[in-house]
Amino acid sequence: MTQHDGSTLRLRKLHTEYDLHDRISAMTYMQQRHAAGEIVTGLLYVDPNSRDLHEHLKTSARPLNALQEDSLIPDSAVLAKINAGLR
Repeated sequence: MTQHDGSTLRLRKLHTEYDLHDRISAMTYMQQRHAAGEIVTGLLYVDPNSRDLHEHLKTSARPLNALQEDSLIPDSAVLAKINAGLR
């Protein structure tokens, strides 16, 4: 595709043998394309063992706007532990 400034945008799919579960190959592919002056976008790697972000962060299942004030404000012991972890 020719862009408004005269530059060319080339879109192509990954080859059929590309393994989405090989992290090293994905990083190698990005470096090779970068060396060729190309920018790679799209889904290049899938970690089959990844965890859900909410599980990882241990967030509440309820929306924050549905929580009462006492659920949102930690007691002094919990707050001291949080603050100590930030020092």
